[in-house]
Amino acid sequence: MGPRDSSGGVVSFPTRAPRAAGSEVLTRTKRATVDAMRPTPEVPDREALAAYVEDCAARVDGRLGVLLGRPAGPTFDDFDVLVAHGTDREYASASVIKLPILYTLYREYDGNLDALDDPHGITPENSVSGSGLFHLLDTPTPSLRDLARAMIAVSDNAATNELIDHVGMETVGETAATLGMERTHLGRKMMATLSGDAADSPINTTSPRDCARLFSALLHGDALGKQAREGQLQLLHDQKNRSMFPRYFPYEIQLAHKTGWLPDAALDTGLVVRDGFRDPPLFFAVFCDRCVHGGDAMDCIAEIGDATLAWARDHT
Repeated sequence: MGPRDSSGGVVSFPTRAPRAAGSEVLTRTKRATVDAMRPTPEVPDREALAAYVEDCAARVDGRLGVLLGRPAGPTFDDFDVLVAHGTDREYASASVIKLPILYTLYREYDGNLDALDDPHGITPENSVSGSGLFHLLDTPTPSLRDLARAMIAVSDNAATNELIDHVGMETVGETAATLGMERTHLGRKMMATLSGDAADSPINTTSPRDCARLFSALLHGDALGKQAREGQLQLLHDQKNRSMFPRYFPYEIQLAHKTGWLPDAALDTGLVVRDGFRDPPLFFAVFCDRCVHGGDAMDCIAEIGDATLAWARDHT
């Protein structure tokens, strides 16, 4: 089942196309090959899953933050915690900071979502490099919705910076405060330090618990209308990076999530919304920063995702 809105309706996502004949055998073969190279952990209960997370925290050369559970209501008080480790620390947010920017945009246009289709160009100063596509185009003419889609689906930094200017950095901070995201701070635009601009400005930060608050509000909150919440979940479902938490998931398992990466950090947070997980969906936030190499952080997140899937298969 997909996530439900506060009125009881189901937020639906597109289903994957059926597999071609013979692909099931191929999938089993691939699964056997992967298991031989990297055996899937035995996780019979939540205590074993928590122990697995603690082992990962001891092995990784950085700081690990993990929150797994089920949002059952609009606030964190309604959250059914499965595993928690380092949930209240401030972590370098990387592109996960784009979540409260997206929420702020939809909050500003709630009740007038059609206006998101109005054209909104990208100024030259916001056309920064890094992830994304718009900085490679000569004269892009996107709409606000296009900018939001690019910010989430391919983590476009130029789109993000344009949206920060459009809604206002202070307004994003006010939105985070309203949601109770106490460790979440937007202090500078994307790629600011690489351009030499705002080198001394505060680092962008967030925490696993803060992200749980945001996703709880998307699923069950009443501060935004149903269409505004569903619109954000759809964009998060279209996010293309499956290299972290869902790296070893079957492709049919769908998510609504956002990743982030820095040379010394990796983050992934969102919802597992279908195929094998009970309703309400499973929330996850796995953050790792202050690492020697961000690739190691990505591997750690993928291992925890695999262990979570192993637990879920026996508890759904």
